[in-house]
Amino acid sequence: MKKFSALFLVVFQILLLVSCGGDKNKQNNEETDFIADNDTETEETADAADSSSYDDTDSDSIVPDSAASENTDNEPEEPEKTAEGCYIFTVDNKTFERWGYVDTFLGDVKDNVLGDKNERDVFELFTTLNTGTYDLGKGDNKSSLNCTECVIVKQDFDKEKEKFFFQESGILVIEKTDKENNIKGILSAKLVEVEGDPARREEDVQKLEGGECILIENWAFDTGVCVPDCAGKVCGHDGCGGTCGEGCSGDLTCSKDQKSCVPFECKKITFDKVEMFSNEEGGYYYQTSVSGNLPGSSDLPDIMTLHFYGTSYVLEEGTIDLGGDNANYEICTECLLLYKDFDTETEEYTAVFFQQSGTLVFDEVKEGTFESKGHGSFRLVEVEIDDYTSESIPVLSGACYETESLTWDTTSY
Repeated sequence: MKKFSALFLVVFQILLLVSCGGDKNKQNNEETDFIADNDTETEETADAADSSSYDDTDSDSIVPDSAASENTDNEPEEPEKTAEGCYIFTVDNKTFERWGYVDTFLGDVKDNVLGDKNERDVFELFTTLNTGTYDLGKGDNKSSLNCTECVIVKQDFDKEKEKFFFQESGILVIEKTDKENNIKGILSAKLVEVEGDPARREEDVQKLEGGECILIENWAFDTGVCVPDCAGKVCGHDGCGGTCGEGCSGDLTCSKDQKSCVPFECKKITFDKVEMFSNEEGGYYYQTSVSGNLPGSSDLPDIMTLHFYGTSYVLEEGTIDLGGDNANYEICTECLLLYKDFDTETEEYTAVFFQQSGTLVFDEVKEGTFESKGHGSFRLVEVEIDDYTSESIPVLSGACYETESLTWDTTSY
């Protein structure tokens, strides 16, 4: 998936960039250690770092060491252990969150119960993001090198001599996920001390003979899974990237209250001369502007670009359907974007429109180039473009524009 904001910076390297052979769906897939280099402390861990003695009835009340020695009731309690000597711990839900755009989740062990109470104990969960119940002690999950669901704890994370723990047994239940890769579920697991950092995946770590163990029991987590809302709605978005009902099609659009499908109210517009430009990557794009401007600023242009996407895209003579798959910016190959009141200095705009239906006809194409002659008619509807997926989501009761007579000739480029 690509981030629209990242594309936008590229799109407007000249005024707007429309690249041939581009990929709208890139994400940072760099190999990671599973662990963010993040020394940000929560309020609780920050308090603990200030003093190893505090009043556990109020985490903001720091008790000096001298006072703590006089009042042992205020000293942190020793962590609870199981009959076999495993520390019992849980994760601070306030710190547990998804890290970046990969399926890795981080949190702090609550109250830093392991090792040095002044140092962070970091909990890490890696999952395939598929709902289901997973046995952490069987199959690939027995191996830190091959696990698809991996539970890791790093004791005294910020110290040079940290300890590492990896799952020996347990059950992970992923109850729900959403498009933003949030998860909700329950975890019970036994982790044992191991030699080496299991998050590096350089080799399968081995249990440390005579090492410690830790236990987490029925810990419920939720990083903010979006709950769809379609109550009383027959169309439009559900608030979580999905749609309500069967939606609207053809010449109908969803009403603002999402309770009915209503006709589009589109205004007719025309465009100035279409020109072709190249970018630094060797791609080409078409660009034009609305004749006479759209309602809004009379000082800022309304710019439309035609992008060509796809690996080794080749422009050919023929008719391009702007509906169907092409009506979704996430997966379109020939993509029209109209930016209202585009400021060339700040690269800001007040609204963006994307194709909903129509055709582009390439009557003549110079072989091996993007120079062409053609004409088109189409409808552009106001949309929001998801920063993460690049999906174009129609704005409820948003503006709509139609053109019946766009023509171009870029063969003199």
